[in-house]
Amino acid sequence: MKNIFQKTLYGSGESIAVVGITVIGLYFLYFLTDIVGLSPALAGAIFMIGRMFDAITDPIVGIISDRTNTRFGRRRPYFLIASLPLLITFSLMWSPMSFEGQLTTFLYYTAFYMLFMASLTLFHVPYISFITEYSNDYHERTSINNYRIFFQLFFGLIAATIPKMIADHYGYHQMGIYIGIFMLVLTLVVFRFSSEQSFEKQPSYKLKSEISSLLANRSLRYLLFIYVGSFAAANVIEGFVIYYMKYYLNREIDMPILFVIVIGLGILTLPLWSTIAKRIGKKITLMIGLAIWGVGQILWLIVAPTSPAFVVYVVGGIVGIGYGVAHVLPWAMLPDVVDMDEVKTGRRREGIYAGVMTFCMKLTNSIAIFLIGVILELSGYVANEVQSESTLTTIKWTMVIAPGIFVIIALIATFLYPYSKQDHIKIRTELDNKNISL
Repeated sequence: MKNIFQKTLYGSGESIAVVGITVIGLYFLYFLTDIVGLSPALAGAIFMIGRMFDAITDPIVGIISDRTNTRFGRRRPYFLIASLPLLITFSLMWSPMSFEGQLTTFLYYTAFYMLFMASLTLFHVPYISFITEYSNDYHERTSINNYRIFFQLFFGLIAATIPKMIADHYGYHQMGIYIGIFMLVLTLVVFRFSSEQSFEKQPSYKLKSEISSLLANRSLRYLLFIYVGSFAAANVIEGFVIYYMKYYLNREIDMPILFVIVIGLGILTLPLWSTIAKRIGKKITLMIGLAIWGVGQILWLIVAPTSPAFVVYVVGGIVGIGYGVAHVLPWAMLPDVVDMDEVKTGRRREGIYAGVMTFCMKLTNSIAIFLIGVILELSGYVANEVQSESTLTTIKWTMVIAPGIFVIIALIATFLYPYSKQDHIKIRTELDNKNISL
């Protein structure tokens, strides 16, 4: 069993990814359209190209880390390698460059966005592979993952509020430098104080055959839809909410309060969801959380520019309750699927599993954000201007429908997910008996 320090140290590493991803998700599209002056379609294309490139690198880094064998372990060396590039690329991403043409501007921000995401992959894929090595216990894995999700939500809340305040007072480039320094320092801390179990060196294999082998795992296929749906819904909301609050509701000033409510409730309900999952299982618990989130998406329809502020906050709170459980359980379910794979193949392939998970999520999310940029442009959106009635209607319905579709996908996949607590007990018994015999 892991102690509180070990769980906290592991969980703190998630802050590196969540701060970078949250700030990008909330403000980078807005930064590109309203600060830099790119068209919404080109700004959305940056997300699509960068995320697709990032998605491709995830399984590759996963395979490489699975096969790495150093005195520092399989995963930890990549924390050190990624540290300085995170600082450099993130700070340059947020430099408001004044190029003459849209194409040059587009190429600059595409390049540094791709480089930052590649640097983050070097850290994050090995990092999230750690959880399968931390514990073999069904419930402790949920507990360990709760520490990670606590940091994810807590620093997600900080990333949703404080960086924008820094940008408003000192500029976006200064904000990028401060956040880059934070990621550098915390990456080095996690590297210095973490440790790994020893594993036998993995045999060589090819990417195509490995992915084909993984996709033959039925539980993984459903888990991919769960994860893609949950996180794509969250990422679409993060990227679009500033347009919704600023232009449709005329309440940009209320965004920090809304984020505190949404993410705060996600944090506060983590112990509740953990307790419920212990009693009724991860699958049923996740279905309840996603259903609550789905109700919250529908309730955005009753919010209007004339609605009292508390209506916005109540709807945000309902979304936040479901948002929390949808962040906790998909990653808590991954180690169970990896155990199933080990029974069938005799190998531990946490890295490639984590890489495929993030690959699918990022690929879907990149397309979704690009389409949102296209939708904004087709609706007649003009940065920093009073929007037309058709544009406002488009913003309203996109806020409801786009995340709602992904939530429904996740809910259906959870219902069909075949792995149960009883399956885990059976598989862990088989793996433990195998280890004893060795």
